[in-house]
Amino acid sequence: MRQLFLLVMITLLMPSCSLRKLAIREVVLAMEESRQSFEGESDLRLAESALSGNLKLLEALLMQDPDNERLRLFLAQGYAGYALAFVEDLAEEQEFRGEEGKSERERARKFYRRARQFLETTLEKRLGKLEEMPLEELRLALTKTKAQDVPYLFWYAFSWGSEINLSRDDLRNLMQLPKVELLMARVKELEESYFYGGAYLFEGIYYGSRGETLGGDLERSQRAFQKALQYARGKFLMTQYYYAATYCVFAQEKGCFEDNLKNILEAPEDLFPPQGLANALARKKAQRLWEKRKELFLEN
Repeated sequence: MRQLFLLVMITLLMPSCSLRKLAIREVVLAMEESRQSFEGESDLRLAESALSGNLKLLEALLMQDPDNERLRLFLAQGYAGYALAFVEDLAEEQEFRGEEGKSERERARKFYRRARQFLETTLEKRLGKLEEMPLEELRLALTKTKAQDVPYLFWYAFSWGSEINLSRDDLRNLMQLPKVELLMARVKELEESYFYGGAYLFEGIYYGSRGETLGGDLERSQRAFQKALQYARGKFLMTQYYYAATYCVFAQEKGCFEDNLKNILEAPEDLFPPQGLANALARKKAQRLWEKRKELFLEN
């Protein structure tokens, strides 16, 4: 962390704007290469401390190089990950203890919003203003996107969908969900394996966490989860967690619920080092959900 701080400060103090931009791009490359170390960190408290500081340093770099699309993507991934792993999870922890989690959920919603704001400039160049665009116009615009656009589409859609999920009482936001679904559908068309089948994971949650009257579809949810589980290969445990928490609960399949949570809780800590952080988070969430299992299933 200290080394990164010094590197950023040296970069920002360079007298020439062109030299600063060149240096910034080198810093971003270095950060991308070191991301494996962060994603492999299984200590959640250490990861939270490291990420929160680094994000503000990267924002300082972006002020000097606002057209740097890779830096914008890196910030979007960082803020979305921070919101999910630490802020939204804190709200869940508070609510599990019987406390009020509303303020943390609102913080998480704002961080998801910030995450997608970093990508708006990039995607508006390719597609136009997504929030204002009619659905069919967006569908047509997406046909022009290519494989290199996948990370931008995925993280924008992930952040947008997560933001909407935290503001379900806002009808205007809910009406944007079909656009999020279109973005994720395009990710599947271009690179369905991206981020361990993340677009299928989104689809499984999207259709598995709502009743039929609200557009839910348990059969479609299960099919999507099965695809996501194939790409997770039993190593990316967040997929199993969301399968248990959404489809298995809404379908009232207790065996499915228990089997998936047990797989997570019994998995070795070094199961998949490249995603040590995500797996540590999955274990934490799975333990909390396991303790609530009697409340989630109707008695036969």
